[in-house]
Amino acid sequence: MLDFFFEPRSVAILGASSDEKKYGRLIFNHFVVPFHGRIYPINPKVTEIMGIKCYPSVFDLPEVPDLAIVVLPTKLAIKSVAECSKRGIPAIVCITAGFSEIGRDDLQAALVKALGDSRLIGPNCLGLIDTQTNVNTLFPNFELPKQGHVSLISQSGSLAIDLLLVLQQNNIGLRRFVSYGNGADLNETDFLQYFGSDPGTHVIGAYLEGIKAGRKFIKVSQAVARKKPIVALKLPMTEEVTMAARSHTGAVASPTGIYKEILKRSGIIQCDSTSQFVNSIKALYTQPPAIFGRYIALVANTGGPAAMALYRMNRYNLELAVLSEEAVNEAEAVISKQGVQTSLSRGKGNKALSFLDLTGSATTEVIVQISKIFLKQNNVSGIIIVPRTDAPTVSKDAPARIELLRREFPQKPILIYNLPDPTVNSEFERYGIPVFKTAEDAVDGINALVERGNILRQFLH
Repeated sequence: MLDFFFEPRSVAILGASSDEKKYGRLIFNHFVVPFHGRIYPINPKVTEIMGIKCYPSVFDLPEVPDLAIVVLPTKLAIKSVAECSKRGIPAIVCITAGFSEIGRDDLQAALVKALGDSRLIGPNCLGLIDTQTNVNTLFPNFELPKQGHVSLISQSGSLAIDLLLVLQQNNIGLRRFVSYGNGADLNETDFLQYFGSDPGTHVIGAYLEGIKAGRKFIKVSQAVARKKPIVALKLPMTEEVTMAARSHTGAVASPTGIYKEILKRSGIIQCDSTSQFVNSIKALYTQPPAIFGRYIALVANTGGPAAMALYRMNRYNLELAVLSEEAVNEAEAVISKQGVQTSLSRGKGNKALSFLDLTGSATTEVIVQISKIFLKQNNVSGIIIVPRTDAPTVSKDAPARIELLRREFPQKPILIYNLPDPTVNSEFERYGIPVFKTAEDAVDGINALVERGNILRQFLH
């Protein structure tokens, strides 16, 4: 049934307008170009919009559309949803606000009753995007993101726009997106299940202000998490936040403990901030899960970012691995031969750890050799490399050299923090090696990969 929303052959827009300032016109514009299906504007007051024939009602259409988009005042929206259902339109998006989010549960109940056998996204929502079919119901003047394999679920509309923009800024391609608002009919569990079965979706991101059916949500999420990662931007459950969520989408947020427990049991990676959410998706988008545990390695060609990364690791209980005697000897031989003025870091009991600050004087060769020594360690689950390609001693072939490491250790994630260097950073990402804007961001990413490894061990073994 949900295919009718994301892959419609024909779309009716109820409330389509010739007034360029109205939401009905803004949404209509998205379907004139680049949508390739048939489009039917519905407005009894005009005969055409942008040269496309306008119809008085859905009963006057030459066919039953797959999808109807309702952009009308509240009471008219309820009437229009009833007409769409009687016409046999299977999928309806109701953009209109003014329902349970303002305390009008009676109007929302009337909307659901009018729905009949049709299915509904909304009300009080932005609707959806599909970058393959070019469906775009967003009324802000928002261009389709580039195609990719991340699908997003969001109760909020405005925050979702922010998330979409940040994904674009991080060069992460979108597959599908849905803002379902009040969730009067279809809700987070329905879309999670749908995206979970979509072969074009590799990572699922979700912003949830409340979970309606906890047991079903857990069951569906666990099934999906066995196949692909799910990342949730979780809402902190204070009294003020709960009040804001209810006034925003009518969501009744669960108490803090219940909410966290639902997400934990569901196999979902939880994030506390937008930046952590996007960093987690960026890492999961291209890198394998860190299946060998929470011990990671850090090779940095500069001290400050390394210190920030180590500090961030404490937040997630990530640790540096203790090196074997063989690895210590190999690393010290490289340092001596290459003449780098540094030494291995040591922890408790003077044990050598999988961290090396190369003090800005290392060559690409040193960075690669030390990284390889660390990655060979069985207790190292993944690595963050800070090459600093603006340093004169680091050659521009650093991405190609590190790509060879990625091929040699395909089960271990490699993440990069580098100063802005567009050509070099683009080359890293062309190889599928993500580049983060700060060292802390890279730690956010590798933590998500460690969490993903934990989830897979829990569900699959």
